[in-house]
Amino acid sequence: MSEENKKESWRSEYSTGDEPVEKKAGAGKPEAAKTDDAGGGVPRRDFIGAAALGAGGIATGLSFYFRKGVKNPSAEEVKGWRAEHFGGGEKVRTGHIGVGNRGGSLLRTALQVPGSMPIAVCDKQASKIKDFKKSIQDVISRRDGKKSSEVAVQTSDDYRRILDNKDVEAVFIATPHYLHGPMAIDAVEAGKHVYCEKAMAFTIGENQDIVDLVEGGAKTPEGKDIVFQVGHQRHYSPLYQKAADMIHGDRIGEVATIRAQWNQNDKISRPAPSLELERIINWRLYSEYSGGLTTEFATHQIDVANWFFGGGDHVGVAPHSVRGYGGVDWYYQDARDTHDNIHLIFTYKVPAVQRDAFGRVKKDSAGKLVYEKDPSGGIRKREVTFDYMCTMANAHIGPSELMLGRYGTIQVSLAGGEFWKEKKARQDENRIAEGTNPRRSHQKKILKSGATMAKLGGKPADKVLEENPLPHHEKHWSHFIEPIEGAYDKIETLLAVESFHKCVRLARAGNPFNEELRASARVGMNSAVAALMANIAMREDRTVYWDEFAKKPS
Repeated sequence: MSEENKKESWRSEYSTGDEPVEKKAGAGKPEAAKTDDAGGGVPRRDFIGAAALGAGGIATGLSFYFRKGVKNPSAEEVKGWRAEHFGGGEKVRTGHIGVGNRGGSLLRTALQVPGSMPIAVCDKQASKIKDFKKSIQDVISRRDGKKSSEVAVQTSDDYRRILDNKDVEAVFIATPHYLHGPMAIDAVEAGKHVYCEKAMAFTIGENQDIVDLVEGGAKTPEGKDIVFQVGHQRHYSPLYQKAADMIHGDRIGEVATIRAQWNQNDKISRPAPSLELERIINWRLYSEYSGGLTTEFATHQIDVANWFFGGGDHVGVAPHSVRGYGGVDWYYQDARDTHDNIHLIFTYKVPAVQRDAFGRVKKDSAGKLVYEKDPSGGIRKREVTFDYMCTMANAHIGPSELMLGRYGTIQVSLAGGEFWKEKKARQDENRIAEGTNPRRSHQKKILKSGATMAKLGGKPADKVLEENPLPHHEKHWSHFIEPIEGAYDKIETLLAVESFHKCVRLARAGNPFNEELRASARVGMNSAVAALMANIAMREDRTVYWDEFAKKPS
């Protein structure tokens, strides 16, 4: 297929599932999406409807905000509060391109965010469009005190119709991987804010083009900066943020190695009603549409490694090189050509920090880290590794990351986290293990206060753990994070989607949003390009280097 034909195929043959939309007279013409702009005050039914959202609702926020006052807020005060907190109007009007498994989850999540207003849905499955249109109407009508028939939702099987809708302020893209790049580029060029699922784009060039476009000053029709967020929700997870804070706060010393896995005992395919629909439904199995395990699973953990090996910000550092091994060894009976098991070894070059005789990092008078020098007088770089495996033949532990530092080890997964100190660090009072399980009263205090030692039954936590050692680990080094009712995955996705809405509101008001935006286009590019490098390494049986794909100055 020629590049031009393939480009047109991206636009005309997009599909997320197994049921094509029936063609009808007038198909492709968008339904008008009614607007509901907020005025200076709060209509009573909107205010009451918002209160039904609970603690996160707009009305509740206003109630707390004005509680100290002696009179009800005026329309101007409410307008000012909205301008400060929501960028001049609480509703963010979104279009959802792809509402399959992940896209549907994102839409359901968006409906939980105060002020979210989904007004358009695009998919190739007629049943999904029908179901999600009804879901949107049901939720919005209850929330805003309207009749379901009064909630207008545009539907289409052509994503360009969604981009043509001037009322759509932001779009969520959750389609098969090969469509991410062209759809995201079209959305930015149409002036839409974008939440794009990972991996950000299907080719290295597309990833670079998105970053160039977004960082090159892309604007909305109103002249505001465009928000581009990638679906790397670990950046919004309290669990992973705590681990990052511990690592970047030198709790475990320099990280020498990160090991990660994402194991399943599942062929990750679904039954197709016909041979013609097999490749559409199971697009993840075919390299024409997907990067396979590296882009579907590994990108999450490559992203974590980039972040944790970095200096503290969310962009982190990109890998230096990758070598990979993989094959189709377990599910070769079907027609897949993406691997069902992979093992990847990434190297990173990170600055070596100077330390004192006690192993503590050195800082200058301004509080900045002091780095070791190489023979030429530059900063010496230390090579560290990220080892990754993913198999579809065993589900032990599932997804998890293990960070091994000179003074301790952190293990994090969606099931929680643990922290063990190295023997050499156990006498260092600055490296006491800490617990942060919010379900335990003594650990709630630690979480809130930042204390480094808990008192358990009148004894220091370290002493208790020494007397009652954890199984299969030497002595006493300690759990530090446990899940909140096993719901961290849902929590981090909700926080990511909430943050996207906040960024859009900030951008709408002309305010900076980069501090709020954690999973930026550059974050997405660094993980996606690394995953695509790994596929090249496996396909060509060689080590692949980041610099091979670095853009040269023009």
